[in-house]
Amino acid sequence: MNPFILFIFLGILVGSVSGLFGIGGGVIMVPALLFAMEKMGVDSHHAIYMATRTSLGVILFTSLYSSWNHHKKSPLNKKVLWELSFFVIMGTVIGTFFVRSIPPKVLETILMVYVALIALKMWFGFNVNDQGETRPTRFWNFLIGNIIGFKSAVLGIGGGTISVPYLTWKKVPLTQAVGISAAIGFIIALTGTIATLLKPVNTATLPPYTYGYIYVPGVLGVLSTSLIFSKIGTYYAHKIPQEQLRRGFAIILFLVSVKNIIKFCGDL
Repeated sequence: MNPFILFIFLGILVGSVSGLFGIGGGVIMVPALLFAMEKMGVDSHHAIYMATRTSLGVILFTSLYSSWNHHKKSPLNKKVLWELSFFVIMGTVIGTFFVRSIPPKVLETILMVYVALIALKMWFGFNVNDQGETRPTRFWNFLIGNIIGFKSAVLGIGGGTISVPYLTWKKVPLTQAVGISAAIGFIIALTGTIATLLKPVNTATLPPYTYGYIYVPGVLGVLSTSLIFSKIGTYYAHKIPQEQLRRGFAIILFLVSVKNIIKFCGDL
């Protein structure tokens, strides 16, 4: 199969999942991109780095699109957004320059453990306790912002799985929390992409049009269909029982993570 066609189909998957389940596409996109890179013959040492960096390249555009749509419907709380974003940038820069010191197989396993945890969260439907202060404080913004940025930069995944529960815990209305999370996803992707491009990479053994581990045809292929199918997924999210969707997707995520963890253990 032509690699670009593969990424077009991946965009359909990522967009549909994002629309159906209301989660960032990164949680499914990075494992799928990793699979795609390996099928393209990319060396296993580089495949995980290319998957996480290419994911950030896609999130750069999808999060901007999402946050702008949220802002048009309800202007975002700029005070909360800018203070949290400042600390997210700190964590993202640290994570981006730290990620290449992590052995590829270890990074892949960390990713799959994280995906497994998200699968468990989706299966059991954990909710954040509705107790807390009436607004995010600077201390919590510093702590959570750095965690979001670092985790997202290392794994190539947007920060929604942490930022939305955190903001709702701090009594930020859910519609605002989702919009702020999307805007933070753009800031994470922009910071991570710039930092990635500034750090030289020997691309002689990588596919053409790869810059700083960002595979441009992959980004364009995913974007060509993901935004459209995100809208389609959102439409059907209101037609299909959410409990069945949530648990079905949780099973898929868990199987993907377990398969790759077993693969890693077999390579030891």
